[in-house]
This record gives sequence, C-alpha cells and structure tokens, in this order.
Amino acid sequence: MTENDLTREEPRVLVAVMNNHRDFRIAGEEGWYRVPYERAPSRLGADFLALYQTKAFGEERWAVNYYAPIRRYHIVSRRSLLPDEPDHPRADHLYYKIEIGALHRLPRPIPSRRLRRITFIPTTLDRLLRAQEINDLWFGDAVEEKLWQAFKENGISAERYYPLKEEEEAYQIDFALFCKDGRIAVILEGQTSVDNVSVVREQPRIDDYDLAARGWTVLRFPGLELIESLPSCLDRIQGAVAKQRGLSSEQWG
Repeated sequence: MTENDLTREEPRVLVAVMNNHRDFRIAGEEGWYRVPYERAPSRLGADFLALYQTKAFGEERWAVNYYAPIRRYHIVSRRSLLPDEPDHPRADHLYYKIEIGALHRLPRPIPSRRLRRITFIPTTLDRLLRAQEINDLWFGDAVEEKLWQAFKENGISAERYYPLKEEEEAYQIDFALFCKDGRIAVILEGQTSVDNVSVVREQPRIDDYDLAARGWTVLRFPGLELIESLPSCLDRIQGAVAKQRGLSSEQWG
C-alpha cells in the first residue's frame, strides 16, 4: 500500500492499541493519546484515531469499540505528558501526543477473531464503519484484496499480516490459516500488475525451511498467478486446509 492509496478524499484512520484503563480515561477526559517517537508507524498521520482494546477491558476486550477525530500532533517528552511520573525510566523519551476530540462508540464492535499481537493498523473511515472483524481493516494492494474477498466468499478464515519474529528480524505472513492439524502460510510474492499499475512486494523474506520448522505449511503464489488463475490458487489452498482436517476454531494462534 502506498500513501496515495489512502487519499485525502477518503478520511484516514489509525487504529492503535489501548491496553489500560488509565490511558483510556486520559483519551476520554483529557483528549489525547501517546505514541513512542521511536516506535511510531510510518503512516502516523490520520484524520481519526480508533482504539483496539486488550484484555484489561472485560466485555469490550479484543475489539475496536471507539474512535475519535484527530485535532493535532505534538512531539513532547513523556515527563511533560505524565508529570506525576518524573522518575519513570522513559521520562525524557520523546512521544507523539495525538490530541483527539470526543470518543464515539462504533455502531458495532470490530472483534479480533484470533488473539494476536496488534500494534497499528492504517485504514479508512469507510472500512472502519463497515468492518465485521479486525482483518477487514487492513488495506492491501489489489491482489491481496482480491484474495481476501475470495476467502470471505468461500468461508475461509484467515489472519492478514500475521506477525512473526526470527531472531532480530520481524516478518509478516500475508495470510495465515490456522487448521486443526497445523498452520498454513499463504505468501504473495513477485511483481504484480493490476489495472496497469505495477506493485513490487518488498517485505523481508523468511525461508520456507524456517517456517516449516515452526510448524507452518507454506504456499507461495506469484501475484500474476493469483490475478490470472484465482480459482486454481483457491483450490490449492482449500486442498491444503483439507489435508490438515479443516480450519480450527480455537482463538489462540
């Protein structure tokens, strides 16, 4: 996805993690949210902030329930944000202070079907308001979107951009399928061309051997193959799922 994919004509949303009640109170009553400067996503700028709530929030846990308009951004020290914690080890570290308007409850929660690590998700307001689950929020290139739509139409439950870490290198699996007898990594690769627009996939590559050692079955598809032969690609994926006794309904990945 490029910056041009999220145009100014379509309001942009940054989904961020909310993992404790104090920070939720600050967002609601004081109107701001903080992001460590060194860990900020590349696409931090947005028109709205949405909050993915973790296990601390009881019945609202593991879902996006609230969003708010973003007013402005500042870069400040943690000490100035939280002056009652002057001895905190990160007191002098820099943070983005995101000032927000009133929190609004979404028409319906956007749950995470599988418990997984989520940090930031750049999306659009239209996707936020239409999403039925977390994976609907991610905004991929046209090939990814085509496969995601095919998964939904065929009842194939998948996790998009599933994170993995190998030593110091971080990776993402384009689509992770969790089965009763194993896990399937569907990885799109190579150069694709959709509607005369070329897309080169540049994410770090993890070896099939390393994935297999972790218990993954790896299915790699060149983007052009998915464009030209989606039904046969889907048959191959469904065959791999059947060999592992179907998809699992367990929450943990």
